[in-house]
Amino acid sequence: MLRVIIADDHHLVAEGIAKLLHESRVAKVVAIAHDIIETKEMIASMQPQMLLLDVAMPDGDGIDAIRQFRESSPDMRIVILTAYAESSVIQRAIHNGAEGYILKNTDTEELINGICMVADGEKYVCKEAQAILSNTKEALPELTPREREILQLIVKGYTMKEIAKRLFLGFETVHSYTKSLRQKLGCSNTASLVRTAIEKHLV
Repeated sequence: MLRVIIADDHHLVAEGIAKLLHESRVAKVVAIAHDIIETKEMIASMQPQMLLLDVAMPDGDGIDAIRQFRESSPDMRIVILTAYAESSVIQRAIHNGAEGYILKNTDTEELINGICMVADGEKYVCKEAQAILSNTKEALPELTPREREILQLIVKGYTMKEIAKRLFLGFETVHSYTKSLRQKLGCSNTASLVRTAIEKHLV
């Protein structure tokens, strides 16, 4: 039976997925990790055949950590299992080496089939994620002048409090703009936002 580690900071979600896999008899969940550090330690000690990985983790970006996980277990298959349905996130996951991308609202049958296909050496992107990629335009995301101004300051290393003071804005206003930027660029944290902005030449 397929040996799987689930990395997800939502305990109930992780336990529900583990129960589903157990009942389907396609995989045995050997461990559940709730942050990136714990995931690395469990992979090194347990050497699973597959990792089901969420994107947003308390201590970093799961997609950014893929290469770190590979160092401990080069042959391990990685499936992103997440609620993030943005094309840029999906593309980044595939680029970083994930063999699968499945959204959490995917039905049970497709989830199980996707996991089995990845376990058999294939790559799998769930139907909804495929549709998102198919409808994606190559054009860069459209940013307002204020969003672009704030993005430039974020890339330069300013904190939200410093940006608010510099631009004479409220902290909550800057926080709202930052959240909008992350959504438009498909980023789960500031480090990912900075890297994506540089890669797309937005600053």
